[in-house]
Amino acid sequence: MTEVGMEIQQSAQPWQVEVGGQIYDASFNELGEWIGEGSLQPEDKVRKGNLRWIEAKKVPGLTPFFNAKANGEPMPVVITTTEVTVEPEQVVIPVETAIEDVVAIVPPVITQPTVTTKLTSTPPDPDHCLNHPENISFYVCDACCSGFCKACPSSYGGSVKICPACGSMCKPVTEAKTIARNISVHSDALEEGFGIADFFNALAHPFRFGTSLFFGALMFAFFSIGQSASAIGGIILMAAALISLMLANMLTFGVLANTVENFAQGKLDSNFMPDFEDFSAWDDVVHPFFLSIAAYLVSFGPFILTALIGVYLVISSISSQMNTFQSEIEKLPGTQYYAGREPVEQSQQVKRVLGEVSDQHEQMIEDHQAAATGNANVVPQPGVDEDLEMWNQLQESRKKELEAAFGKTSETRDKEYQNMVSGLLSLAAPLVVVAAIAFLWGIFFYPAACAVAGYTRSFMATINPLVGLDTIKRLGASYVKILLMSVALLFISVLAAMIFSTVLFPFDLPGIGNIPAKILSSFVTFYLFAVFSCVLGYALFKNAHKLDLTR
Repeated sequence: MTEVGMEIQQSAQPWQVEVGGQIYDASFNELGEWIGEGSLQPEDKVRKGNLRWIEAKKVPGLTPFFNAKANGEPMPVVITTTEVTVEPEQVVIPVETAIEDVVAIVPPVITQPTVTTKLTSTPPDPDHCLNHPENISFYVCDACCSGFCKACPSSYGGSVKICPACGSMCKPVTEAKTIARNISVHSDALEEGFGIADFFNALAHPFRFGTSLFFGALMFAFFSIGQSASAIGGIILMAAALISLMLANMLTFGVLANTVENFAQGKLDSNFMPDFEDFSAWDDVVHPFFLSIAAYLVSFGPFILTALIGVYLVISSISSQMNTFQSEIEKLPGTQYYAGREPVEQSQQVKRVLGEVSDQHEQMIEDHQAAATGNANVVPQPGVDEDLEMWNQLQESRKKELEAAFGKTSETRDKEYQNMVSGLLSLAAPLVVVAAIAFLWGIFFYPAACAVAGYTRSFMATINPLVGLDTIKRLGASYVKILLMSVALLFISVLAAMIFSTVLFPFDLPGIGNIPAKILSSFVTFYLFAVFSCVLGYALFKNAHKLDLTR
């Protein structure tokens, strides 16, 4: 077996290896052994002393080991050289020894050249090369922050540059300045805290990407109009309306998840619209739709359940009233439910009753007119009030018969709707109180559910109220600000919809509604939802340390 020798002089600083979330200390020789055993992979993080963590494959000294492992060759042999300083041997010279003999006894002293290092308190200038101060820096070291021109750093693998002073990695100056600027911005933002300035930044952020805003709002308007197809009827149109609802939620929560994730990681200049170049049916359609369902259920689920119970009780009450009404109809002559008499007898009886009531009604009108002119000799006939009540009952009966045959009038429908609302409001007080509390809970919890959906992208985490409550607890006062900003955006959305509906009311068509108003309202709603996503993003960015979010 042939062994390849390598003579590498390593410093006394230990190496550290991060494997599986654990950190291990090792010498350089042990790293080579771990590579041979397969315990250390090229993607594992290592560092020397207190230098920054880098991938093991980027360490020049470990490259031969990885190459040998990949090619199935024997591991190189590491030969460590150590500098040993030999102290001069003390020689005892007798007193009687002559001077000329001393020179022969004492061995000559070999003088080693002394390297003098000039220490300076001035920090290195990253804008100029450390070795060639007349040259502008092109690279800067991550560890010692020294600047170097293009010729100074050692190249490894073409793109990796090694600092000649400390052996750490170097970055281009432009990249280093960008990182430093981002760190400074992030530090200033954390010191400033989440506030009204972030709200105005969120209002302006969507306009920085005008094309995305326009086409995103256009798609959302199209999906919103598609949801109105269910009013026309038919299985196909109802399915189209359901698909439109799914696509609308996909779009809005895709924007939410993308914005919150980017902002939480410090990418404040990123586009709020997701990148559809790598389109995936699950990631871009199904997953955001389920995230929206989870957010709505955990927020407004109790209110929806309470409302369904109330509607069931109201419908049950109306059904009992309809049964009573039908039983009264069955007693009326001339209806299809009436049985036991001949049609001719029914008609004659109805005509006779109506004629008598009509005569009495005319006499009642004449008596009232005479009383109004002051004629005291006119005495009202008894039974007029009873006849008038009977007349009203007959008119109401005829109205019910006509509605049963030709359908209900708009007046009757409005009256039934009022009865339903009054019946809903007249339910037991505890149910009404529970519904109000559940609705307030939905308004309070919805921003937290959206935040969890954005930074976790997990259906189970979103639908779990404990995760949302923990997020609210960690955000603290920032969540109160999020609520106030969300209520302001909701108010603007409702106000815009009312204005569009009022101004464009001539375009309101039966069945499909006011299409122009819906389009304009959809544009405003999409923009405000993008702003809402940016608000959550800024809040999570400035509270990332509280939520343990990685950047």
